[in-house]
Amino acid sequence: YQYDNVTEAVVSTQSTGLGIKCRVQISDATVPYSRMLGYQLEIRDVIDILSGEGSPDVVDVLGLQCGHILQMSGKAESLKEGEKMVLDALSSGECLPRFLEMLEYQGVSRDITTKLRERKFDEVFPSEIKQTKVECRTAGIVRDIRIDNLERVLTNRLGGYGSSGQGIELCVDIGTRVNVGSCLAIIHHTDDTVQNKTISMIDRAIEIEKIRFNRIMRTFRNDEKRQDRRKRSSKSGSKDTPDKEEEKTEEKKEGVNSSTSSDSVPKDYVVVVKSENGEEERTVTEKKDEN
Repeated sequence: YQYDNVTEAVVSTQSTGLGIKCRVQISDATVPYSRMLGYQLEIRDVIDILSGEGSPDVVDVLGLQCGHILQMSGKAESLKEGEKMVLDALSSGECLPRFLEMLEYQGVSRDITTKLRERKFDEVFPSEIKQTKVECRTAGIVRDIRIDNLERVLTNRLGGYGSSGQGIELCVDIGTRVNVGSCLAIIHHTDDTVQNKTISMIDRAIEIEKIRFNRIMRTFRNDEKRQDRRKRSSKSGSKDTPDKEEEKTEEKKEGVNSSTSSDSVPKDYVVVVKSENGEEERTVTEKKDEN
């Protein structure tokens, strides 16, 4: 209801009062679109985006917003066509030269725009920046990233959106699967060290839903061992079956619960993953042919 009132007020003022074609897009401001937070880092992200790279969420928003403009101006027959035109232009890298040309018309020197084109950011922003990683402490899936908490860290503990070069670089998106030790973010700072409280605040801003490996169902490796024993028995002329006790021992090992991360589970295991909310997911990784 509140959003409807805001939309109606904006459209009424701009479209009816000023005679301007207007559409309103309401987005979720609680999550970050760019992976970069901080003045210099965001400039790098802009250069990357206009070169066909950069934060994918920002690219999606640009495609949507500019697609509407192209449709409203008659440059595109439909919103879908407008979005495609924008995304094609971004992916081709043809937007960056136009952007740098615009900067030169606004008074930026040719030397600076050349360094931006060549991504010589250290020469454009000369400062001694150090980096500290924020590592994940538990295996799971990134469920939420609180932009307000990250901006609070940037403002109160890293000097804000100034020209010092400090900032936060996110290394994960919502939905990313992470393990213990995975890099969640990189802190760009000018001090020799970063306080533990700063690291902890960034860690809490990135919500991880824990995943537990409950059970190892079976392994191809143990199947091969059983087959090898049967072959040895047949070659030796023995009619006895393989040692039942040894097989039972291996089967028990297969059913042992594991609380390790996905990286520590052998790649030829078939596992059952169960998250804290009770959802179950089966993951099967085939054993690679050693030949």
